[in-house]
Amino acid sequence: MIRVVVGAQVQGEELRWETTPVEEVATLASTASLLGDTRVFVLSGALSGEQADEFFDLVPGLVQSPHTFIFVEESLLKKQIDRLAKQGVVAEVSPKQAPAEEPFSIFALANTFAVRDRKKLWLLFAEAQRKEVAPEAVAGMLHWKVRDLLAKGGGKYQKNELVQLSRQLVTMYHDAHRGLGALDLLLERFILRL
Repeated sequence: MIRVVVGAQVQGEELRWETTPVEEVATLASTASLLGDTRVFVLSGALSGEQADEFFDLVPGLVQSPHTFIFVEESLLKKQIDRLAKQGVVAEVSPKQAPAEEPFSIFALANTFAVRDRKKLWLLFAEAQRKEVAPEAVAGMLHWKVRDLLAKGGGKYQKNELVQLSRQLVTMYHDAHRGLGALDLLLERFILRL
């Protein structure tokens, strides 16, 4: 038996198509076990490599084999799928997974705060909320940036303004943990009042 799987993980004895001679694969296919049990062999990249034509020469013997040969491919061309279908092999195509979403960079939030861009800061805060960044992390990062700006001379903020912002962030954090308001709402109000 032969299976061609596209875009999925499978289990079995792994053979390296690039290093396993075609004759060895043919021997494995034609040799039955003494006890009558069957084996599962997994080969990756047989159709995308230089030996793809050798694979198609082996297909009739692999189809008749008592063992199962699973060929895992990252992608297949329509021409290859049609050629397999003519030989009685069905390719199983797994649905493509969505690419992993990039994690939110909380440092971008701090840098935007430093240049005093309230609109962009609010947009980044909204994105942080969508990506489920903890409001405590946002408050901590903003407080860290305030202290950093104080140590470096203030940047676009006055020194007394930074001291006041630091107090507001600390008070806001503790108030939220005392149950006097949701930290994400308090942070949003803080950002909009900058």
